[in-house]
Amino acid sequence: MKKIIPIFLIGILVLSGFGASAISEKERKTIAPSLYTDEFDMVIIAPEKFLSSIQPLIDHKNSHGVQTFLKITEEIYGEYDGRDKAEQIKYFIKDAIEEHGINYVLLMGGRKGQLPNYYIPGRYVILDDGYFDQPYLSDLYYADIYKNGNEFDDWDSNDDDIFAEWGKDILDLEPDVYVGRLPCRYLFEVKIVVDKIIEYETSTYSQEWFNRMVVLGGDTNPGIGDPFPNEGEAVCDYISDMMIGFDITKLYCSYGTLTGHAELLDAMNQGCGFVLYEGHGLQNRIETFDPNGNPVEPFHNKYIPFLRNKGQYPICVFGCCVTAKFDVSILNIFNPNRFGRSDCTLEEIGWRLVRKPNGGSIAHIGATSVVWGYTGDVNVNGIPDSVENGLLGWINAEFFRLYIEEEYQFLGELHWETIRNYCNTFSVHSDKLDCKQVQEITLIGDPSLKVGGYPTV
Repeated sequence: MKKIIPIFLIGILVLSGFGASAISEKERKTIAPSLYTDEFDMVIIAPEKFLSSIQPLIDHKNSHGVQTFLKITEEIYGEYDGRDKAEQIKYFIKDAIEEHGINYVLLMGGRKGQLPNYYIPGRYVILDDGYFDQPYLSDLYYADIYKNGNEFDDWDSNDDDIFAEWGKDILDLEPDVYVGRLPCRYLFEVKIVVDKIIEYETSTYSQEWFNRMVVLGGDTNPGIGDPFPNEGEAVCDYISDMMIGFDITKLYCSYGTLTGHAELLDAMNQGCGFVLYEGHGLQNRIETFDPNGNPVEPFHNKYIPFLRNKGQYPICVFGCCVTAKFDVSILNIFNPNRFGRSDCTLEEIGWRLVRKPNGGSIAHIGATSVVWGYTGDVNVNGIPDSVENGLLGWINAEFFRLYIEEEYQFLGELHWETIRNYCNTFSVHSDKLDCKQVQEITLIGDPSLKVGGYPTV
């Protein structure tokens, strides 16, 4: 027993991301300038221990005209009041908008290893959708800064210290700044994602592989959905039709081109600009059904090490539940509020793909909770209700419409303008499911990412 204890303690330190920062006070101030009269485009918020690995990203962004500075969390907690750390960060973002004119906020940090503490906390909100009544994460909290014009929106209008309670708190919900999160748990992950962003933005432009898109799905809800019984495929078809200029690879259960993980692994290893999935999801995998109602598992965390698509990183849009649920941990086995056994995993599949070295994805858009979608075609107009009437299918279709038709070029704009348009189209203040959709869809990635990269000089 005496020999086991030191090994166990070392393991806990490793899992918690333990390690002291080697950045001196002088170096820290060089990395995070206090030029509060200057105009900037983006602020990166991160703990002090990540600073040395973030500096190359700051230099890269500045060299491409995205004026960027860094603010460390320890400074925020010492300078700003708030009922908790999340609110302190939100007050800082408000100041950064008003004093620096920023458009982008990159939250660089997630859980501290596998422990329940966070480098940058998420905000848990309360909404019982009739199926899932547990609190869920919403980074819209950090993007929705104002209500009633220029009044700070704390998402707790009744002042009971419970946030975004359906029927009790009055929320604005429209984003005021473009937020993305890279939920790094360890210092080595920071270097991986920084290197991938720089590589993507400097080498992707005009590359043939970027003009390939992979779409995959099956029969999301067996036995219903006519005249579109294969709901996942129907959404993928609708979006594929708008992707002018892209070579579409359709991995469909009904075609026999999607039978398991091998097809997606092969398609991603050939390189592609986007991956769109429509179906079911769990924290560490995705699942759908073939036309006979048999389950199909298109991908799982355990297959990610076999991705060999270095330098050809797609943006992944997963239309399913919980693939962006960045609070998973193997220690959730002790959490009575865990969302099933899949909450007890090292990391969610969305982040695992993004932080995969020499492969994987460059960004992931997914949900932190249970999502919903429509089926069928009630008005018999030939358009699936899943993309016409709102909820997740509409959101994913609008994301790609903004890219193709309105030519948005930066990832954060694509994501958050999609959310804004949803708020202005559907009943987010009076319909639970509409509200939940905009709260839970999360961008795991750099919000200032230039989709398709920058032209070479």
